[in-house]
Amino acid sequence: MKIEQAGKSLPQPLGRSGSRAVSTAKSDDAATVDDSVSINPAAAQLSQSDAGNGQVFDTQRVQALRQAIADGRFTVRTDAIADRLIDSVKELLGK
Repeated sequence: MKIEQAGKSLPQPLGRSGSRAVSTAKSDDAATVDDSVSINPAAAQLSQSDAGNGQVFDTQRVQALRQAIADGRFTVRTDAIADRLIDSVKELLGK
């Protein structure tokens, strides 16, 4: 059984939230969408801290950590990780 679809348009897919349809048809009267982005202050500070001088990380420190891991001398301090994670979340939330 052959199904004829010639001349029929397919339904337009919905956007991410389901509220805006994505149009594939060309139109001279295309609507302009005004999207904006804001960067949180902590992210802006991070991007300006080391990126300005071109050095993203300390290669000697990375090599020392690799050697410590290979030798079995590296220990993960979960309490320090948890404390810093909580501090960064508080900073992001503005508390």
